[in-house]
Amino acid sequence: MVRDVLERHLEPIFHASSFGYRPGRSAHDAVRQSNRNVFNPDFAIDLYIERFFDTIDHELLLKALSHYCPRSWVRLYVERWLKARVMDAGHFRRTEKGTPQGGVISPLLANLFLHVAFDAWMAREHLEKPLERYADDVVVHCKTEKQAKYVLRCIEQRMCTCKLTLHPGKTTIVNLRGRASARYPKKYDFLGFTIKPCLRILQGKATVMPGRFVSSKSKANIPEKFRKLNIHKWR
Repeated sequence: MVRDVLERHLEPIFHASSFGYRPGRSAHDAVRQSNRNVFNPDFAIDLYIERFFDTIDHELLLKALSHYCPRSWVRLYVERWLKARVMDAGHFRRTEKGTPQGGVISPLLANLFLHVAFDAWMAREHLEKPLERYADDVVVHCKTEKQAKYVLRCIEQRMCTCKLTLHPGKTTIVNLRGRASARYPKKYDFLGFTIKPCLRILQGKATVMPGRFVSSKSKANIPEKFRKLNIHKWR
């Protein structure tokens, strides 16, 4: 019931480029939009938020909740779930941050937190930058190397303000086909797919265009999934 009430309040305000754990939206929708967005901008920022679900600040989350859903009983239940103790090595300990693991309301609370921390902020400060977000998996598109560096610095500062951290080794600028003074990866993985430039023939001319492919990690998992189906044992 709490989830249904909260969803009715939050769904209308969520960003159009937010796809994770929302009714009528899927990971494939996010991948299709990501593939469309790389046709014009030459650079992308592949963002990785370190331990996002475990580091959400309770005070900031409850503040956002009170702003968008001013029902005291909803806040009461959510605060109880956030503050509930967890079993760790045979002992109960209080949780100071993060959302409940496996809770049906956790994805909705995570979307609310990132809506305030990232989506709404991007719409206010960097409206012209296309993006797509599926939970904590985020890609932002930029026209030039200089723009990508500047936007990444701004996002790092914003994450720090919201008590989140970008993983330094996994957050990267991707150069799909632009001119750059430094070397960057030429592709990025997003929700099981790799988006990268490829050579295509259009009207008899060779041109470089972005393409969408199954990622290497997903390819490695496919045989294991087939083995679990035990197809070889079927008659």
